[in-house]
Amino acid sequence: MNLINFGVIPLFFTINSREIFFSVIILLLGGILSLFLYLKCKNMFYSRQAVKRAIISKHAEKTAEKWLKNNGFQIIDKQQSKPLVIKAGTVTHRYLIRIDFLVKKSGRVYVVEVKSGSQNKISNRETRRQLLEYFLAYQPYGILLFDMETRKFSEVRFLLPYFRSRLIENALFFLLGALFTLLGLYLCFKMA
Repeated sequence: MNLINFGVIPLFFTINSREIFFSVIILLLGGILSLFLYLKCKNMFYSRQAVKRAIISKHAEKTAEKWLKNNGFQIIDKQQSKPLVIKAGTVTHRYLIRIDFLVKKSGRVYVVEVKSGSQNKISNRETRRQLLEYFLAYQPYGILLFDMETRKFSEVRFLLPYFRSRLIENALFFLLGALFTLLGLYLCFKMA
C-alpha cells in the first residue's frame, strides 16, 4: 500500500535517509539551543533576585545596627561565623553558622537576627529552627528578632527544661561547696 497514492503524503514530499538524518540533527541542535537559552535566562532572573535580596538585607542590617546603637546596645561583632561539629554515628559533620549581630547590654549577651518577608515571624518553622540553632551554639541571654517590615525588635527566649535544671544543678553544687568550706573553716578555727 503506497501512502502517496492515497493523498496522505503529497507527491512533492519525498524523503531520503540523508534528509532524515539532517532533519534530526537540526531538531536536536534547535532543542539544545532552546534549553541553553532557557537556562541562561533563568539563571539571570535568579541572580537578579539574589542581588535584590542582598541589597534589601544590607539595608535591613544597617537599620537594625542604627536601632541597636540608639537603644544602648554595644555591638560585639557583625556577621560572626561559628564552627559547629555534629557527629552522627562514626561520621563527623562540620559546618559554619553565621549570625547578623552579637550584642551586649547591661551585661547580657544577645544574638540579633534580621528577617524580612514571610520569615520574620517566630511562627515560621525555619526561623524557629535557625534561632534555636543560634541559641544552642552561642548560649546567649536572649535573641533579638528584627522584623524588617514593621521595623520592630522582639526578644526571643527559649525556656528549655534542660537549661533550667542545669542552672539549678550548678547552684546546688555551688551552695554545697560553700557549705563544706564554711564547715571546714569552722572546724579549723575551733581546733586552733
